[in-house]
Amino acid sequence: MTNLELQAYRRFLMLKVPEASEYIGKTDAKTWHDWEKGIEPVPEFVGNAMKALKKLRTDKVNIIINSINDRVGSNTIRYFMTFEEFKKVNPDLDVIQWRLHQSIATELYFRGLEKLC
Repeated sequence: MTNLELQAYRRFLMLKVPEASEYIGKTDAKTWHDWEKGIEPVPEFVGNAMKALKKLRTDKVNIIINSINDRVGSNTIRYFMTFEEFKKVNPDLDVIQWRLHQSIATELYFRGLEKLC
């Protein structure tokens, strides 16, 4: 994965550098910035983890889209403004899962498939 691809993946997944560096890179924010700037090569495990998260996101979006026609009532998806709000509803999930959820909710909203609540 190139430095530009890493940054694109991180932004697509709505991750902040400190979150990505801690939870995915298992490193500090400076090192992550060095990867994104092309100063240091992106480790293979980081590229693989980002691709796996994108696949998980795509799979979840497809599941939701496929289920929309089977729903009764309005199509809404919860948008959590803070990680703390997300944890109240999903106590076993981490910040990466929160960001993934936010990214999915945003895409579905902008596709006109879900309303945010």
